[in-house]
Amino acid sequence: MAQCQLDSQQKFDYDAVFVYGDNCIEAEALGSRVYFPENAYPYIEKYRLEDPRQLKDLPDFNPSTDGRMPELLRAVALLKTELGDSLPIAGVVLGPMSIASQLMGLERLLYLLLDSPCEFADIIRFASGITLKAGLALLAQGAHISAVIDPSASQSILPSEMFGRYLLPTIRDIFSQFKGAGAMASWLVITGNSQGLLPYYRQCGVDIAGIDYEVPLAEALKWEGDFLISGNIKPYRFVNQTPQEIIREGKELISLAAGRRFILSSGCEVPLDTKPENLAALIKAVRDV
Repeated sequence: MAQCQLDSQQKFDYDAVFVYGDNCIEAEALGSRVYFPENAYPYIEKYRLEDPRQLKDLPDFNPSTDGRMPELLRAVALLKTELGDSLPIAGVVLGPMSIASQLMGLERLLYLLLDSPCEFADIIRFASGITLKAGLALLAQGAHISAVIDPSASQSILPSEMFGRYLLPTIRDIFSQFKGAGAMASWLVITGNSQGLLPYYRQCGVDIAGIDYEVPLAEALKWEGDFLISGNIKPYRFVNQTPQEIIREGKELISLAAGRRFILSSGCEVPLDTKPENLAALIKAVRDV
């Protein structure tokens, strides 16, 4: 993992390296069973929790020993040894809503929110503790930036008022503790539609807000005084467009954000089948400005 990050960064010359496994790391460490397709993302094939009352039976999560999390810690340490402080190392962990959904399934989790809000809140608090432990462990190994990705917190799934009620307090505490542990910046990435969540981000202590293509950049930039914006090229364009189209769209976004704090990037993941020339084009769009 560390060597792939180094090789890719050296080839394309982008501005940070990232330590991240997949969306199943934390839930797998707690007992959810993961399936690994040969040429696609892993996914949960059996959820650990069939009933919220089983929450008390889950083990105490230890990032240094449980699941594949120790490999991420090794990767951070290797990158820190190689890079020192010459390039930011982002330690990426899954957010509370997504960990909860990976423990019991998204549909069951949303029904729980409707039928038993107190039990829903209990699971979110538990999952927040997992996010916190994983992120602190990555910082302790040398990560500079703490990044929390929480796709299940998207407005497409969870109404913004529910975000404010259940997730804002926990994410605020997580980022506060990350800062106390030395994080240079806290980066929150909620994919899909997150426009209605942006008003909460300042209260969460967000320094960098990752926005997906569903959020117009002009709308996101209205909050640029509170936090830096990152995004928002549609991920699949790295597969089905030409380098010239990527350069053109990248320059249009940079022009729209002229004079503002903005990081040009993919709105979500860089797909597995991304054309390398399209990733190079993204960097060229920045370098040419």
